[in-house]
Amino acid sequence: MNSVHPTGLGQPSPMRSDDERLRSAAKALEGVFLSYMFKAMRATVPEGGLFEHSQGEEMFTAMLDERLAEITTATSNGGLGDQLYEQLRQRLVQQSTSGQ
Repeated sequence: MNSVHPTGLGQPSPMRSDDERLRSAAKALEGVFLSYMFKAMRATVPEGGLFEHSQGEEMFTAMLDERLAEITTATSNGGLGDQLYEQLRQRLVQQSTSGQ
């Protein structure tokens, strides 16, 4: 199972293959994209209600959006990260075969 670094960036490691690092980076990019998408979706919800929104609530919802993005990325199959990985992997294979 691929793990994503909490900051959303894959951890480069000399022990990991280029393919694993590429997959991790593609999944991390998918997580960043989803996080921004959730933030944009939340901004469309009209404000109002009985209580004023506090800075703590804003921080909580931002952290919730990031966590939801991480979970969605980790459990998705055929999502943006997988598609990006396939495209970039094909290019790397083409470059490595044409460079030899």
